Amino acid sequence: MTAYYMEVLDSLKVVDIYVECARSRPKSGGSDIQLVGTTELQISTDSVIGLPVTVSPRAAARSSLEDPESGSDANSWIRIRVPVALDCMKARLEQASQLITSIEKPITASAIQGLVDVDCQSCSSSLFANAPGAADCDTLRIRDLPSAFWSELVDCWVCHPEKDTVNVNTDLLHEFEPKLAAATDSTQDSIRKPEPSTETKISVDMWVGDTYVLASEDLFKDLPKTPVHMDTKVLSFVVNAAYVDINTYKGRFYNSYTELCCDSCSNVVGEVGRMGSRKMAKLCLSRVRFVLPSPRSSISVSLSQAVSREILSHVGAHAVYRFVVEGRKACRPVALINVVGWNAEIRARAVSSAQPDNLPDTSGRYIKILFTQKDSSAFDTQASQWLDDNATELISLLDADADSLLRILAENSRLLPPPLRGMSNMTRSFLQM
Repeated sequence: MTAYYMEVLDSLKVVDIYVECARSRPKSGGSDIQLVGTTELQISTDSVIGLPVTVSPRAAARSSLEDPESGSDANSWIRIRVPVALDCMKARLEQASQLITSIEKPITASAIQGLVDVDCQSCSSSLFANAPGAADCDTLRIRDLPSAFWSELVDCWVCHPEKDTVNVNTDLLHEFEPKLAAATDSTQDSIRKPEPSTETKISVDMWVGDTYVLASEDLFKDLPKTPVHMDTKVLSFVVNAAYVDINTYKGRFYNSYTELCCDSCSNVVGEVGRMGSRKMAKLCLSRVRFVLPSPRSSISVSLSQAVSREILSHVGAHAVYRFVVEGRKACRPVALINVVGWNAEIRARAVSSAQPDNLPDTSGRYIKILFTQKDSSAFDTQASQWLDDNATELISLLDADADSLLRILAENSRLLPPPLRGMSNMTRSFLQM
């Protein structure tokens, strides 16, 4: 099979098409690589694929793309740039979300109303302490969090004492505070701890955020809970590396937290803590699946979608485009991400020598990024510089998810033609929205 990469550039009103061309084929691409009508592309004598949009083939421009660093034996790539048809472009501008704040969340409260269970994505085991029956499935009160950064805005919502009799949802007057395990040394004692809060009235069972769900801990009371302490050596390294003022920097450090695990496979699905004095569970959307009633179906979010949503939330709220990704427990940066675009429509296929015929096509809307990972030279120095910059945001993931994200970025980067994989000493890639 033949590798290819397509991207719709809405700002330029064109589609860029790249097709791998073996050295044995003519550099011009030959007659076997050509547009077929307005909706298809022939990439070999026996293979035709659909285009993501309708195009105007008469205005197509063709060129050859070669990577000077790949050597003389490497395959070249044919590039075809073709304008998007006018009618198609008008329809795209009317339908697609042009504003970042208009891009929908992967999961909303309305999408999971009436859910009958919450399952572990890894093993499909139920996580509910007592899953509601069909007659009770409508009793769970589920709401969307009013803002991706609701905890930053809490003080702005209320200008009067809580005890006043007003129409205020008291659940949201406090941000989520992780449940801390007992301190094990003086270093952990020096790190700030949440202050005790006043009693709040229970009125909602689940709050749906961009990348997590806050839920009453009673719904998951039977799941194992594992206290996680920060390694003293890790804390010492972070301080000595001048990554951060440990007492003040971006609320990055708690002395510990408590993981919530699946009872069947022991995979982490979230953590437990409090909002005020109310016990809460914070579930990672990329770790759970929401089961809906008859016809029985489920909704889940991939790690790529969850990270993309968190990035878009920061971009929309704070107008920042640089991110440091770190493992929650290890508390060390694993990747630096620079966002260069979003809502990009991409269709691609890589060809593996081990599985030349079994790799699926990649298709959808993506965030375009540049990234550097932890094994690169001078990574620690660059990470320290980024963390000292107020125009950088921190994304904290479970350590296993942080490693998985690196693999996703590397795999997606290989979908790009080799000459396009690097830029500004960083690696180009994309994440599914």
